[in-house]
Amino acid sequence: MQNRIISFEKLSPELKSALNESYPDGYDHATFEFEMPTRQEIYTAIRIVLNEVAYVIKLDKRDKTVDRLDFQ
Repeated sequence: MQNRIISFEKLSPELKSALNESYPDGYDHATFEFEMPTRQEIYTAIRIVLNEVAYVIKLDKRDKTVDRLDFQ
């Protein structure tokens, strides 16, 4: 299985459709954060598998030096 990282803005129509089918009620509950070692950024992302390719779809990013505030 291949692994790919892709930005939400660059999704093909096929991937957008698969994302909507996999998460018809939204995907806020399924997001996670990761950082790339070569960059000083933290990404919010979601995973989806399509045609034996595991995609990590980057939804948002923030600077690593900025703390995230969660308001409840």
